[in-house]
Amino acid sequence: MGNIINAIRLLLGIIPALIELVKAIELPGNGADKAAAIIAIIKAAFEVIPDELKGVIGLDHVEGFVRKVVDIIVGFLNKVGIFKTSS
Repeated sequence: MGNIINAIRLLLGIIPALIELVKAIELPGNGADKAAAIIAIIKAAFEVIPDELKGVIGLDHVEGFVRKVVDIIVGFLNKVGIFKTSS
């Protein structure tokens, strides 16, 4: 049970960083490329974290979570007008 809680904490803890990454690379268009860049950054970060954290959750789970959260963040920022969708 402790590992599940630690995994959830780890995933929730990266949300602020994901929001900042999404905002940092925001330019009109190329949504798939921007998402791929964020995934690559998170994968690079995962490669250098201590092994004991890697044992809590696998990279495939982190990547799936990041993809979903980035979609949610971008969708929300588009909906409230912070980001403008390309025409």
